Amino acid sequence: MKKHLFGITLMVSMLVISGMASAQFTDCDVIQEYDAAGTPASPVAGTVVTVAGNVFVVGGTYNSGTHSIADGTGGITFYDSGAGLSMGDYVEVTGTVGTYSGEIQLTGTTYANTALGSEPTATVLTVEEAMVTYENVGDFVSVIGTIANLGSSGFDLAGPDSLLTIYIDTDTGITLGDVANGDLYQVKGPLVNYNGLIEIKPRNQADLVEDPGGDTVPVILNPDYTSPSSDYQPVYHWAPLDGDGITVSATITDDIGVASATLWHRRNDGVVPEAWQSTNMNPVGGDLYLSDIVLLAGGLKQAENPLHEFYIEATDTGAQTVTYPGGAPASFVSVAVGITTIYDMQYSHPDSEADAAAYDGQMLNIVGIVTAEPGQAGATSKFLVQEAEVNPATSSYAFGGVLVYEGSSNFLENFYAGDLVRIGGVCDEYNGLTEMIPHSFEAVNLVSYPHALPPASVVHTRTLADDYLTADDGNGRMGEAWESVWVKTFPSCVMDTTSYGEWLLSDTGARADSLVINPIVELAYEPTIGNGSTVEGFLNYYYGDFEIVPVSDAYITDLGVWDPGSAVDNSLPTILPAGGFTQIAPNPFNPVTKISFKLNRDNLVQLNVYNIRGEKVRTLVQGAIPANDYTFTWDGTGDDGRGVASGTYFARLRIGSEVMQVRKMSMLK
Repeated sequence: MKKHLFGITLMVSMLVISGMASAQFTDCDVIQEYDAAGTPASPVAGTVVTVAGNVFVVGGTYNSGTHSIADGTGGITFYDSGAGLSMGDYVEVTGTVGTYSGEIQLTGTTYANTALGSEPTATVLTVEEAMVTYENVGDFVSVIGTIANLGSSGFDLAGPDSLLTIYIDTDTGITLGDVANGDLYQVKGPLVNYNGLIEIKPRNQADLVEDPGGDTVPVILNPDYTSPSSDYQPVYHWAPLDGDGITVSATITDDIGVASATLWHRRNDGVVPEAWQSTNMNPVGGDLYLSDIVLLAGGLKQAENPLHEFYIEATDTGAQTVTYPGGAPASFVSVAVGITTIYDMQYSHPDSEADAAAYDGQMLNIVGIVTAEPGQAGATSKFLVQEAEVNPATSSYAFGGVLVYEGSSNFLENFYAGDLVRIGGVCDEYNGLTEMIPHSFEAVNLVSYPHALPPASVVHTRTLADDYLTADDGNGRMGEAWESVWVKTFPSCVMDTTSYGEWLLSDTGARADSLVINPIVELAYEPTIGNGSTVEGFLNYYYGDFEIVPVSDAYITDLGVWDPGSAVDNSLPTILPAGGFTQIAPNPFNPVTKISFKLNRDNLVQLNVYNIRGEKVRTLVQGAIPANDYTFTWDGTGDDGRGVASGTYFARLRIGSEVMQVRKMSMLK
């Protein structure tokens, strides 16, 4: 059993919690039991326990919620994305003893009696001591050895007789550019058991110390962009505009002293980067260094998504120089400058083989109105934003919405529907759904509030559900344009229901034209097969299907028994990226009506009139025409020149392979 203590830290913790309510604690050492092969064998497995200790891994180090605490007998890990704990905090954690990837951890945790404290002192082990037994798993340890088998995600730390795996989690930002095989290093971090393999997971660059005991190289930590602040308190500004002043900050330490720190920066238009420029970074107290620069997008070569790139160089009094990132200048940190429209971020041609967003994997800044706030989008770490105005090129909100995902779950009490927000992050595709991943929760900035929500775009169920290429159904992936946009169905028939609380709607009465409705909250509305309804919500893409997600009963209208005549509705035009109907007036009409549509790019266009039996009556347009706004008059005659009878007729507009729209007209005599 482990009996080492964290001496001073434990005393500080005891002083901090004096006067707090007492609790029955279980030692981490009692919980962390493994057999000789590394298989978890905790005597309290499956039971609820309370442990108390100081935090030495905080959420955001490896992912949004992993934390580790040490109690003087050992350490243990728990997951809580909303904990909000800081390094060194004393905390009492209650949870069920379980396992994850072979390591004993606490699950379903709650915590209480948090108080300020200091980071525990790492237990010093040799490589052999770390490897000989699983009794040290969960501990905060420090091990010295020689670098071997250096790779992109870590290395081995060699002792006289053993190799200890050092795993570098990409979320830590640790770089290995200055590490080489044969170097002597001290490595700190939690000792973990990954499916039987003992590893150390360093938490940051400072957990890797070269030549311990000698003149170590400088360590650069926590580089960041912030808005300038006179008191040097960071005001995060991760979505900068052209001309914004930005302060680059970093913590730089050295065992003897830092001689100089330099910020190297440049603009990059995505074609030919400018030359690197240097600016001194000045100490402002403690180990904090700052440098102010101005980010400029103007003057770049017509950049669609200009970036500003930088790296930091530090030299100690022993003339040893390091950079962050470690591979600089070949490696560097980037930040987007200026705003990219959500349309440009999202757009993909319906006929394209890959329906990924145009900016997939790229860094950018966007602006939009929150339409579904945290919690309404399925989790407190998610919300949706949509462009505040229709796109002038399409006269619609097509490709104008996106899901925002930020794993720290800090949005619940900060952002609401109607907020105008500016976000800096990276465009990502997750199982076919485009997401905006902010750099951090500080990268979402409230611009102003409140704003009217964009009106719902009324779109046919077949269009919204369409995720098939032209070769399959003749009109490309039509639903992609409305992903994450606030939409509404035409009056539609409930075709079927499922045991998962979902139902299918079709505005033609054909099951092939059905769209999934998937509420994420409990509704009073109960769909009845054969009844009509309209549903409003955001369009989600989930396991290969587009689906509308209504966020409350207020967005569902029960129409009673469905009227097939309501399948075509002229109440609102729907303008797709290629174009669409804008108006039919007068309607009803006698003796003539004018049919108007928008064509956003040169294309093949067909505009026909059909009777109620589906027979073509009149061809108004047939062929390739240039982009423009068009109005054609129908005088109630057929292609043979004869007048038609009173009744219901349908105008059908087809634009290339991208648009197929039908509008109902009534002729009265």
